[in-house]
Amino acid sequence: MAAVRAVMESYKHSCPFCGQHIEYTAGYCGKQLTCPICGKTVTFPAVPPGGKGKGLRINRPEPVRVKWSMNPRDIIACLNQFKHWSIVLYCVVPFVLLVALLVGASVLKKKFGDAPAMPDAPEVHADANAWQKMTDLAKADGVVQERVVAVVQARAVVAAAQRTVDNLHAYYHGKTLDPVTYKSYENQRKADDQVLDKAQRGLSAARDSFERALQKYQQLGGTVDYRRQLPQ
Repeated sequence: MAAVRAVMESYKHSCPFCGQHIEYTAGYCGKQLTCPICGKTVTFPAVPPGGKGKGLRINRPEPVRVKWSMNPRDIIACLNQFKHWSIVLYCVVPFVLLVALLVGASVLKKKFGDAPAMPDAPEVHADANAWQKMTDLAKADGVVQERVVAVVQARAVVAAAQRTVDNLHAYYHGKTLDPVTYKSYENQRKADDQVLDKAQRGLSAARDSFERALQKYQQLGGTVDYRRQLPQ
């Protein structure tokens, strides 16, 4: 600890906080002074033990100086005497972290920087006539469905005419007819045959119309197989 040496007659007083001995002269009696060691305020006695003094002087210990040399022991001794390593550490750590981040970023860039670029998405050109094509396809689809209904109805007419012919033939089959009855039968048979022939021609026309509508529908991109919906 620092020793206090008075130039003239002086007195000693111990710091009540750290125990440091402080020399003071009579002029400091009853006054306060900051302890040079702990920094606390020290009040000197109002009445000195006796004698007078002229001043106060504090002798501080001379720092031990170590001569620099290339000797490892001297270097270690100098480093051990340095008391501010914590401050140096606080200053160095951020720079170390920054260097580590830069090195990591450089490694990642070298590793993934040469990765093949993703191919560009193919350009999609909108067809200016797309809406018109969709409209035409919808109309063609409706026409084909109408032609399917027409074929079904025509087939039903043919079936009905065929049943009439068959019923007439079954009714008179094996019977002996007089001339009047036979003439009436022949007239009815001819009329029924004409109705059946007309129905068959109507069915044929309905099928032809269906095929034309289906062909146009397929040319526009239609994919539904409407032939499966037709009667056999």
